[in-house]
Order: sequence, then structure tokens, then C-alpha cells
Amino acid sequence: MSATSRELWYRLWLLAGLTALTTLALLGSYTGVHDGAVPLASSTAPGVLDVDTAKDALLSAASDAKVDAASDAAGTSSFSTQIAVANQILTSAAAEDVTGATGRLALKTATGLISAYSYWIGLAGQVPAGSALHAGYMQDAAEVLGASGDPVDGPSLMSRLNKLQAEQVKVVRHQASFGRLLAAGWLLSGLLVAALAVALVEAHHYHRTRFRRRWNRQLAAAGVLLAGGAAVLGVFTWQTHSGLYHARRLLERQHSGANISTAGADVARRMADTGFRAAAAGWIVAGGVVLMVLVVWALVPRISEYRGKVSR
Repeated sequence: MSATSRELWYRLWLLAGLTALTTLALLGSYTGVHDGAVPLASSTAPGVLDVDTAKDALLSAASDAKVDAASDAAGTSSFSTQIAVANQILTSAAAEDVTGATGRLALKTATGLISAYSYWIGLAGQVPAGSALHAGYMQDAAEVLGASGDPVDGPSLMSRLNKLQAEQVKVVRHQASFGRLLAAGWLLSGLLVAALAVALVEAHHYHRTRFRRRWNRQLAAAGVLLAGGAAVLGVFTWQTHSGLYHARRLLERQHSGANISTAGADVARRMADTGFRAAAAGWIVAGGVVLMVLVVWALVPRISEYRGKVSR
């Protein structure tokens, strides 16, 4: 084998190896960012806000029950409506299944406590307001419900919802995390992209010098594909990471009233097109295959051509 053939084979294997490594590194790093983004946008965020909505409905129901007690008009307020909303929203939160079996058990317990709370309020509505029996029933109901600031280890309904939401927020933080391992993966990916770009430029320069042809269209196309693809992946990753950061900040806070729907709309806006960007992981594999084909197409014919010239 001549020196030129060896040089061409060396560049072919170097480019093929770098292309394979770069494709794998980009695929791992890119999916590492986007794997958590899709479930956060589609289920985790709605699940967290569902608990906020249920808590808000329960506190509104408690306020209605107090008004009814003061006016001696139990059953005429929106108490039953707010209780129905809380039950429906907790059913929706169970469907989101953010924290798995533990969360489903917590929601089942919460639903039972809502029934107990409604039972005590119903008993209070059957006796005269201001009586000792009415006050006792209302006190029992208040103990079952608790307050919005109850600790997560308490027995009240609000404590259990607060604990559930704390567990949900842990899931949010995990899905939105950009840890050291992922940062190292992106650093490695960047280095490999740079190395592949340098190798493509060098191979093109060698081809132009050795074969006296100004352009190798396949190598030039490979360089454009690499630069364009890396830029698109970088932009997509930055958009998703930014969306995850802001969504996490929103979901870590407590929301009530109209702020719940505002937070939901803001999270949806921040996480828009997440599914589309996540699907771009398939482009990485396709792009790696195309790069490999271009490299082989650029150099193998030259190797064969040079062998033919040498044999003659």
C-alpha cells in the first residue's frame, strides 16, 4: 500500500470514528436534557397545579361553611360545589400519577378525608348555628381540614396535600435538573464536535493539495451538516433548559385563586414545543448516518482511483 493510500485510509477511519463518537455523545447529552422535559410539561406540572387547585377549592369551601354558619343558612352556599371541584381535581391529579404508588395512596386518603370533612359540616348544618353542638361539629370539621400552612407530617387533609405537593416538587426538580454528569456530557460533545470539524477541514485540505481539486463536495457538505446540526441542537437544548428552569421556579411556589391558571399558562408557554424538540433526538442518529455516508463517499472513490493509477 502506497503512502497516499495509507493517508487516505487513516483519514477515513479517523473521520468515521469521530463521527460515531460525536453522534453517540450528542444523542446521550441531548436526550439527557429532554427526557425529563416531556413528562414535566405533560403530566408533572398539571399534577402540581391540580393539588393547588384542590387546596384552593377546599379553603373556599371552608369559608363558605363559616358564612353559612354565621347566617344560619347551611346548604345555600357553593360549599357543595367547591367540594365537588376538589374531588374532581384530585381525581385528575391521580391520573397524572406524578409520584407513583405513594401519590395515589395519598390522594385516596385525601379523598376519604374530604368525605369526613363534608360529613362533619353536614352534621353542623343540621343543628342550630351558635349552639354548642354546632360549634363542636365545626371544630371537628376544622381539625379534619387543617390550614394551608400545616406541616407535611400532620394528620390533617391540608397536611397530606402539602406533603404530596412537596413530593411532586421533588419530581419537578429531578426532571428539570442539569447536573454535573449532564454538563460533562455536553462538554465532551462540544469537544468531539470541534475535533470532527477540525478533522473534516484537514481532510479537505489534504484532498485539495494531493489531488489538486479545489472542492470535495462531500466533505464540504459534511462540514455544513455538522455545523448546522450542532447549532440547531444547541439552540433547542438552550430553549428546553431555559423552559425547565422557569417552570421549576414557578412550580416550587404555592399558588391560589387566579394565580393557579396564570401559573399553568406560563408553564405551558415556557414548555411549548418541548415534544417537537425532544423528537429531534432522532435527527441526531440520522445526521450521524448521513455524515458517515458523506465521509465514505468523499474518500473511498479516491482510494480506489489512486489504486487504479498505481496498478497501471
